[in-house]
Amino acid sequence: SVKPITYWLDRNIPVRYRDAIRDGVLEWNKAFERIGFKNAVVVQQQPDDASFDNMDGGHASIRWFLGADVGFAIGPSHTDPRTGEILDADIGMSDVFGRGSRRESREDSIMPTGNALPGFYTAGSTPAWRSGLEALALNGDANACTYAADGASEMGFALDLLEARGDLDPDSPETEAFVKAYIKDVITHEVGHTLGLRHNFRASTTITQAQLRDKAYVSKVGIAGSVMDYTPFNLSLQGEAKSETNMVTLGAYDYWVVEYGYKPQDPAREAAELKAVAERSRTDKSLAFGDDGDAIGPTGEGLDPLVNVFDLGDDPLAYAKRRIALSKELW
Repeated sequence: SVKPITYWLDRNIPVRYRDAIRDGVLEWNKAFERIGFKNAVVVQQQPDDASFDNMDGGHASIRWFLGADVGFAIGPSHTDPRTGEILDADIGMSDVFGRGSRRESREDSIMPTGNALPGFYTAGSTPAWRSGLEALALNGDANACTYAADGASEMGFALDLLEARGDLDPDSPETEAFVKAYIKDVITHEVGHTLGLRHNFRASTTITQAQLRDKAYVSKVGIAGSVMDYTPFNLSLQGEAKSETNMVTLGAYDYWVVEYGYKPQDPAREAAELKAVAERSRTDKSLAFGDDGDAIGPTGEGLDPLVNVFDLGDDPLAYAKRRIALSKELW
């Protein structure tokens, strides 16, 4: 038998969010089932009276933390440098789901001058605000992941808009489900990091603007080609039918990478088989890839408008116009 990849939910995770986090972890079983492993990923709950520490090397874990100066999720792992085998992983997720989250981005606000605060840097003599990811990257953190923190601002914007429309009551079960869907999305992303996946900020371009409006379609394939993108909420304009707002499933890129990294191969044919898997990206547009270097670059300015964080669809300008329309509606 094959030993499953086991993630332990730390006992400090609020009970109300444990199912959403569990679902985010187990989402990856879809990819492993395609390559012949059933229940390859399992989740265990640490008992309240447990004597073991989830941070030891024998437990891959997910823990919850909070504080006035934190707002991020991380998916670090430890690997064997000789083989690349992932030995342990410990995901941390901060409590960024409060109603205080509000939209802060280029589209909706300009931050005041200065570069002494997190999220600021100075390009020449011109102060400029950058997302948490860009600020971390400019400080030399190549493994930064600020999806939870930046996504919390997206969630605040979405909740404000839907509540202003009357589509969501802040204290309703529907709003709680909305927040849990976002938690699952972020956890699936962070588990992806612990499995070895990098960010893929081009993945959103593999879904057309028309397909984003088709709820049946994006329920099956996702609102982007990968959970490793940073996706905003897929909000409908006034008068449009509602679609899926989050990534609710793995994307085509995620299945492909798990196949390349985890599918057993005959050693005699391994190089040829892996090359054949990799070559599919030449012709299959659903496997498009662009990571942090493409989205940010060494100076904080990405060069390719198709490799962008927090946009949706194959047309960046069309998405920007939709976002402006949503912002004007909220104003």
